[in-house]
Formats: sequence, C-alpha cells, structure tokens
Amino acid sequence: MIRVCVISNAVSGNNRKGLEAVTDRLAAYRKVTHHVTRSPEEARALMPALRTEAPDVVVINGGDGTIAATLGLMLEHWRAEDLPLVMLLPGGTANMTAGDIGLASGPRRALDRLCDWLDAGAPLVGADIRSRHIMRVEGGADGTVRHGMFLGTGAIMQATRFAHDNVHSRGLGGELSLGLILIRALWGLIRQDPRFYQPTHVGLALNGATGPITRDEAPMLILVASTLDRLFLGMRPFWARESGRIGLTAIQGGARQFGRTILSVLRGRPNRQATPENGYESFRGDRIEMYLDGELNLDGELFVTKAGENPLIVSAQGPIRFLRPPR
Repeated sequence: MIRVCVISNAVSGNNRKGLEAVTDRLAAYRKVTHHVTRSPEEARALMPALRTEAPDVVVINGGDGTIAATLGLMLEHWRAEDLPLVMLLPGGTANMTAGDIGLASGPRRALDRLCDWLDAGAPLVGADIRSRHIMRVEGGADGTVRHGMFLGTGAIMQATRFAHDNVHSRGLGGELSLGLILIRALWGLIRQDPRFYQPTHVGLALNGATGPITRDEAPMLILVASTLDRLFLGMRPFWARESGRIGLTAIQGGARQFGRTILSVLRGRPNRQATPENGYESFRGDRIEMYLDGELNLDGELFVTKAGENPLIVSAQGPIRFLRPPR
C-alpha cells in the first residue's frame, strides 16, 4: 500500500477559503495523513516526524513559496536516494510551480484528480514522473538560506508590487491574474513608464557547460532564473542550448527593439533582434553568482541583497521527482 502524506499551508492564498474542502475530502481516506501548518516554524518542526513516517508520496498543498520551502526542508531531512515522490496541489495565489508540474492549474480540478488517484488505489504504474531541481539561494542581506524555483529582479519587482496592490489584493489569482500583470507590465516597459522601467544593476558570474561566463555590472531591465520547464501561460524564456539545471535570461536596460522582441523571448524562440549586442542574453548553468544591491522575488517572497564582496549564490539542488497520476 502506497503511503501518502499531505502537507497543507493554511495561510496560502487559495487555502484561506478552500482548505476545509480539502480536509473534508481527505478525511475519507484513512491511509492518508494530513498535516496542516500555519508558519515556517511549524513546517520545520513537522519534518522529523514526517521523515519517521516515511511516506512514499508527499502531497504539498500551498503556493509557490510553500512548495519551495517544503522541498528545501525535505532536502535537509532526507538522503537524496530516499526522497519520496512529490505531488502538488495549487493552494496558493499564483501557483506557477503547480502549473508546470502540479496535478492541475485549478484547485478543484487538482483535488479531484488526487482523489480519483486515491480511489484507484494510488497506482504508480503508468504515472507521469518528471524531475526538477530546486535553486538554493544564499547570500542575502539577512544571511538566510532560501529555496525556490523562480527568481527575478528588475521589472519583476515593479510587476510584483503592481500585483500586490492592484490584482491579488482584489482576490484575483491563478494564471488569469498573472496574465493581467504581464500585459500591464509589458505595456509599461514598452512605453518606458517609470513605474515599471527601473533597471537594477547586476553583475553575473556563471559556471556554464563550456566554462566560466562573467558579465560586468550592467543595468538589467529584466533578469529571471528558474529550474521550471514552463512558467505561467506557457512561457519558456530560456533559449540557451548549453547543459545546466538553471535557466537564466537577462535583458539590459535600453535593449533595442524591445516591443518587437519581447514576445519572441518569452516564447523561448528569440527573433533576430534578440542578440547580446542588442541587450538580450540567455544562459544555462548549475551555479550563478549575482552581484547586486536591491530586491529580488523568489517564488513570491521578496528579500534584499547587498553585494559588496559577497555575491548572491544560486545553485541547483536535487533532483526531486514529481508525480502526476495516469489520466
């Protein structure tokens, strides 16, 4: 019998209203344990008991930040070869990670799919199992080690503030909300609206497949790094062909032909204007050093870093195997 454990973050966006439905549905399955946490401290305290419980599958019900933090804790408490399979329920507001490797993009549909799988006896034969790495991020101003699957700065920060003030505060979530934010942010960037057009100076050093790559400090209009295959709305903005578990794309302030180029970049199929000479670059690597003073967004968590002589170090950990039941 497959041992299944569900971890729900009660304060994640969708769970604030929908957790009762999840709890009620899971109560019908006596072999499934359900743990509800309300803070990072509670999640950390849960890990030793969860490790002893030795589940075959851990279902994480929360947003992008909850998923990343839980995976980071699992990497701390399990040996790599003993890590359980992971399923994702979109319990947060944006749910970009669940959109890539979760059960479904909508909470109700994802819960239905989980319960259908449990009703069928939790089979693993024929299941879709995909591996992803997670980024370990260290070197922020507070010295905290963080984990995430999406990291961004530059216009990402202005878009994040717009989201908090004008979209998520009104109860909108999911890919629809992210689409609205993207449209507004791109319009602001094309018009060079100062509310969005605020490049952040960043220096880069990467360990690439062909050797080290360095870029002197330059104003970055958009800088994103991720271990996901697909961002929201199907975006795949990483086109470098080198091997490496972390994709990184950098668009400099003053990039030429921005309005005519950005959509091709977001699709991962850059047009002929998307060249380093015009301010567009994409890389892949397993370790990235970023030298910057400013804010970053890591799976929805905002934090500050000050470079000085100590860069922000982003490295790949894992892999973690994500399970999606057979349809």
